[in-house]
Amino acid sequence: MMNETRDRDRETALFEAAQELASVGGWEYDIRAETLYCTDEVDRIYGRETKTDVTLSATIERFHPSDRPAVRAALDDAIEAGEAFEGEWRLRPQNGDQRWVRVYGEPERDGDAVVRIRGAIEDITAEKRHKERLNRLFETNRELLEQETADAVATVAVEAAREVLGLSINGIHLHDADDNVLVPTATTDATVDLLGEPPTFEQGEGIAWTVFETGDPRIYDDVRTADGIYNPETGVRSELNLPLGDHGVFIAGSPQPNAFDDRTVSLAKILAANVETALDQLDREQRLRRQNDRLEEFASIVSHDLRNPLSVAKAGIEVARTERGDGDSLDRVDRAHDRMAALIEDLLSLARNGQDIEAGDMETVKLSVLASHAWQSVETSDATLETENNGEVVADPSRLQQLLENLFRNSIEHSSNPVTIRVGTHSDGFYVEDDGPGIPSEKREEVFEAGYTTQDDGTGLGLRIVRTVADAHDWDVTVTHSEMDGARFEITGVES
Repeated sequence: MMNETRDRDRETALFEAAQELASVGGWEYDIRAETLYCTDEVDRIYGRETKTDVTLSATIERFHPSDRPAVRAALDDAIEAGEAFEGEWRLRPQNGDQRWVRVYGEPERDGDAVVRIRGAIEDITAEKRHKERLNRLFETNRELLEQETADAVATVAVEAAREVLGLSINGIHLHDADDNVLVPTATTDATVDLLGEPPTFEQGEGIAWTVFETGDPRIYDDVRTADGIYNPETGVRSELNLPLGDHGVFIAGSPQPNAFDDRTVSLAKILAANVETALDQLDREQRLRRQNDRLEEFASIVSHDLRNPLSVAKAGIEVARTERGDGDSLDRVDRAHDRMAALIEDLLSLARNGQDIEAGDMETVKLSVLASHAWQSVETSDATLETENNGEVVADPSRLQQLLENLFRNSIEHSSNPVTIRVGTHSDGFYVEDDGPGIPSEKREEVFEAGYTTQDDGTGLGLRIVRTVADAHDWDVTVTHSEMDGARFEITGVES
């Protein structure tokens, strides 16, 4: 007998523990006696400290006023028609915030009459909140995709992490490819209050750079125990570091250890993926805008610059047809065709050099060697090439040679005397300069426009091709006055 009692007590204890772990309680309503029995877990869900006055009507009154009619209707159908039910309703506990519960009910008959209803009640508040946050993240994703700049995307994401995920301490660092650093782009006020102004991470610095470089998220219950921490005295204990592809990192923290549950981490990863998608879209749109600009430029050149030599050729042919033509008219046709051939060749070069450069196209090349190859491809006449040093640059060799060829031609064609051209590197790139007539300061930006030329037989595309090659590399090109009293073209932002 004692063994049976001990076994029954053990089973009861196990059942109660299982209920508490699952947040599911059992209940039974005796219709004839009008009594309601509930397990301890039901009392915990309801926030009841004692079982006094546990009646059906009092229990229903704990539900949200808008949900009470549905609860009563479900119970009435179970009692009168013997129909089982399941419903999700809002509960207002006596000692806490509103909860969501899922209630099950199964009628039990004695003959034709329903004599009792047995069921369960489950606390689904966490599940409901997770779904709500997930839905709000989907709404945030639409907002992210509507932004027109990377800074705006970062701002929306940081605010969503604060409002939707409850991550009051968070920020986004975006990668600056020119300086190869992770720049703080958006952050919450709470982050600044706790940690001060966020730092710029240089290559190899901190966990953030490791996450950006490897693409692997890092999640710490206590970041102070981690290797490679940027600031060992940080006020943060829990920390999330999530990659944003090749765009940067998302960082969230808490002054408390073990602050992030699995659902929060999961939702933060969804947000980070959405941010990466939005930034990828911006990159695609930027490339598309560049392509459209080039197409418009080509259309303008074709419709304007090619029309003139076509008209000249047509006029020459008409003169020849009247049998009054002479050598001059046919010479005009020949020159017009040469002009069109030159334009077409430069247009094709402009199209090829304006395409985006893939990482696999980039190489480390000696500038002096490439300059020598470019020099051999140009009609140099009596011009002289000097290379100041043997520096190296990272570039697409084919397109860099095209850039040098066009700069060499520009110097030679615009100098009435034999010109000396010098090529060399500087701290941020390289230069090409000459001792020719130079370029007036008011014309130094205009010379890069398509169609600009001071030569009767020029296409006006040579320096435009130079700028197009520079843009494809994310370089900047400017023209100034050289030490040799000529023109100096400086290309900056070049990896060396």
